[in-house]
Amino acid sequence: MNDTVSVAVQSKSVSLRENLWLHSKAWDLTFISLSAGLVVLPFIAYEVSQYLLGIESVRAALNVETADVLDFSRNTVNGLIALLIGGPHMYATYTRTFLDTDFRKHHVKFLLGSLLLPVGVVYLGVANFQLLVTLFFFWASIHILHQITYILDCYSKKQAKPLSTSDRVLDYVVVFASLYPIGVWRMVTDNFSIGQIRLLLPDFILIKNNPLLGWGLFYTATLIFAVALALWLRRSYREFTRGELHMPKFLLMGLTIIVSFFIPSYQELDVAFQGFNTWHSFQYLGLTLYINRIRDQRGNIHTPLIHKISQAGKGWRFYAFNVGLALSTVVLIALLLLNKDALGFSFDQCYYIVVLSVLLMHYYHDHLLFTQTDIISGD
Repeated sequence: MNDTVSVAVQSKSVSLRENLWLHSKAWDLTFISLSAGLVVLPFIAYEVSQYLLGIESVRAALNVETADVLDFSRNTVNGLIALLIGGPHMYATYTRTFLDTDFRKHHVKFLLGSLLLPVGVVYLGVANFQLLVTLFFFWASIHILHQITYILDCYSKKQAKPLSTSDRVLDYVVVFASLYPIGVWRMVTDNFSIGQIRLLLPDFILIKNNPLLGWGLFYTATLIFAVALALWLRRSYREFTRGELHMPKFLLMGLTIIVSFFIPSYQELDVAFQGFNTWHSFQYLGLTLYINRIRDQRGNIHTPLIHKISQAGKGWRFYAFNVGLALSTVVLIALLLLNKDALGFSFDQCYYIVVLSVLLMHYYHDHLLFTQTDIISGD
C-alpha cells in the first residue's frame, strides 16, 4: 500500500514537472533553450569566409576584389541565413495570418494596415535608406526580445502559483535591458553601423560631442541592467530554496541574458544580429508549427493548405513550404540586382527593400500573435 502511494506521489511529481515545459523537455530544449548554440553559426560562417577570401586564388575564382572581402563575407552570411532560416521564419507567420481563412475574416483592418508597411519600405529605401535601416534594426531588436517575453509568459501560465505583476515586469526589464549596456556604449562612441551603413543616431548623444549625456546614457543603461539582474537572481535563488523555481523558464532567461548582453560586442553588427536571428528564427519555426498543430487538433484550422503542412510527423512539409516562399524573395532580390545600375540602387538597397517589405509585416503581425499565450498554455 505504501509503495503504491509512493509511486502515485512520484508520478504526480513527474507530471507536474513535465507540465512546466511548453511541449516536453526534449522539445523545449531542442527548439527553445539549447538552440541558443545556433548563435555561433553566422560567426563561424563569417570567419571561415574571411579566411578563405584571404587566399588569392579563392578571391580570383570568385572574382572578389581585396577591398570587397568584408562586404562579400557579410553578404554571404546574410544570404545563407535569409534563405535557410530567417526567410522561412518570417513567412511562417503568414500561415497564421494572411493564409488563414479565420484570421482574414476577423482581422481585415489589421491585415490591410500591414500592407502599408511595404509601401513605406520602398519609399524610405529610395528616399532615406539610412533611416530605413535604423528603424529596422531597432524594431528587430525589440521583436526578438518580444518573442522571448512571449515564451516567458507562456511558461509563467504553467506555474501553479500565479506570477505577480511586479515579477512579470522584472522578467521583461531584465530581458530587454540585457541588450543595451554594450549596445549603448557602441552608440555613444559612434561605433554602430550595419556593414557600410552608419545608423542614424543623434550627434548630440555622442561622447565626443556631449560627454555628460553620452556617459550618462551608458551608465544609466548599465545600472538598469545591473539592478534588474541582481533582483532577478535574488528572486530565482529564493524560488530555488523554496522548491518553486521554474527551471525551463530560468534556463531560457539565463541564456537570453547572456546572448543578448554579449551579442553587440562583435565588431560586425549585422553578423552579430544574424547570430541572434538564427536562434530566434529556429525558435519561431518550432513554435509556429507547434501552435498550428494544436489549432489543427482543436479543429480551428479551416484552410486545407495549412492543415496539410501542419500535420504531426510532416514537419518537413512546413519547412519546405516556407523555404519555397523564401526563394521567391531571393528571386526578387536578384531581379533588383540585375537592374540596380539603372535604378541607381546599391547592393544593400536591393537586399533590404525586398526583405524588409516582408519582414516588417511579420513584426507587425507578431505584435498581435504574441498576445495569444492561451494557445500553448492550454487555458
